[in-house]
Amino acid sequence: MVLALPKKRDIYTKKAKSEGYRSRAAYKLLQIDKKFKIFQGEQTVIDLCGAPGGFSQIARDRSHGKARIFLVDIARIKPIPNITDIIKGDITKPSTILQIQQSLEKHGADDNDIIILADCSPDVSGHWTTDHARQIWLAETALGISNYFLAKIFVTKVFQGEQYQELLEKIKGSYQEVKAYKPPTSRKKSAEIYIIAISNKNKSSKRYNRLHLVESE
Repeated sequence: MVLALPKKRDIYTKKAKSEGYRSRAAYKLLQIDKKFKIFQGEQTVIDLCGAPGGFSQIARDRSHGKARIFLVDIARIKPIPNITDIIKGDITKPSTILQIQQSLEKHGADDNDIIILADCSPDVSGHWTTDHARQIWLAETALGISNYFLAKIFVTKVFQGEQYQELLEKIKGSYQEVKAYKPPTSRKKSAEIYIIAISNKNKSSKRYNRLHLVESE
């Protein structure tokens, strides 16, 4: 017996293919931006866990090509037109954060307002408690990176569950305005929700002063 995909998923998958986006997830970010207007032109976008590239494509298009976009993932990603740099690395490793920092400096993007996008998911085991804990850990890692770069805007996916509220409070500790939003693209039965955080509370005249980074581990 072959199970049909949910109708909504079929619509967005076909739409992504016809419009040249690499994943249906692109429309989640599109819907987030239409509601919260996070892309304002000449910004620096760091797209964590960004493979295969749908979020970066939306960031490029919604900023009308003015943003400098850095796509980061442990997987190899095929080049995408008008993406500033693609960085292969594990976001849980300090060496990857150093790579991002060096790339921003190389491309003259470190003085712009920074947006961190984190559409991170673990390899799903099928055991909900484990999968939820792993996803929260990835979101917390992304929050740490966002604070390190003093990102003005932080957008992260979160699996709702026991640890959701604790993570939400941590984000509120770092950002002045924090909203939870479930884009229409997300399936109703899915536990995923997105947190949009605006205006970092951390004050510093210099970025990159919150972690001690090393070249090798």
